[in-house]
Amino acid sequence: MSSSEQDGIIALLTRIYTDIIQIEEEFQLLAGEDDFRPRIEHFHDAIRAFSSQSPDKHHADERLAVERLAFDLSSLRYIASMPLASFKPHGQVMSPSTDVVALDQGLTVKRKRPDRAVRERLAELYQHYAVLFAALLKPNADNDYRDRVEEMNQDVQDLHTLNNHLDALLKGKDQLKQVVSAIQHLEEDDLRHELSNFMQQQQYTKKDNVRKLMEFLKQHAQKKDKEIASIESAHLNYVMAQLGIFEGSKDMLKKLAGQGMNLVGKFVENSIAESRREMGR
Repeated sequence: MSSSEQDGIIALLTRIYTDIIQIEEEFQLLAGEDDFRPRIEHFHDAIRAFSSQSPDKHHADERLAVERLAFDLSSLRYIASMPLASFKPHGQVMSPSTDVVALDQGLTVKRKRPDRAVRERLAELYQHYAVLFAALLKPNADNDYRDRVEEMNQDVQDLHTLNNHLDALLKGKDQLKQVVSAIQHLEEDDLRHELSNFMQQQQYTKKDNVRKLMEFLKQHAQKKDKEIASIESAHLNYVMAQLGIFEGSKDMLKKLAGQGMNLVGKFVENSIAESRREMGR
């Protein structure tokens, strides 16, 4: 999308955000846990982070990491189906006061409850917000997923290469130069520094030290493999949640098209087409 088209989607999201926050402030529908703002503020933080990104930024802001966006999307989908529910564990916001109130004084406060019309309106707004949120942030989720998985796969490959050279060293082969070179290729600063000290202190001359180091590097690589699997799972969850949200939003997109907002429908449908291709692969 061009920057002007992107701004148009963000403006529409902000309009929906404004409608939602008025309802949530009136009925005290808060995010919960340590976040005492209306629920929609949590999600709109991602839109703010997206808007503030510099064009040449290589990595996504932490708020735009694929794991967080996948959680956001599943939460938006849940709220659209359960408009009064909390989306966070232990999210029911209780009074901070610990004073005991005597019931016979008639001081109990009954919180105002949204009627059916308000609940339906809130569900509709969240449905609209979710489908635009998913489409707008999909490229960010994709890029974060691909960049991080690519980097971690390279890290794992570098660790395996180093371990192969250490194994050869253990078997008496002349591998010192290869080991030092493999260490210098590691991207993790702390690990590279520790291994450089290991070599400078000639700890490699003791076979038991080399075996322990090889086991550590093997476990470190396995840990990275688990992180890769977690990122891949989050990306899959994002795609599946987006497809689910889209299925419930077709009438909304037709309505927007009828109001002359074909750009929105085309933008969302292009994003969905990409998600379906990914699921096919």
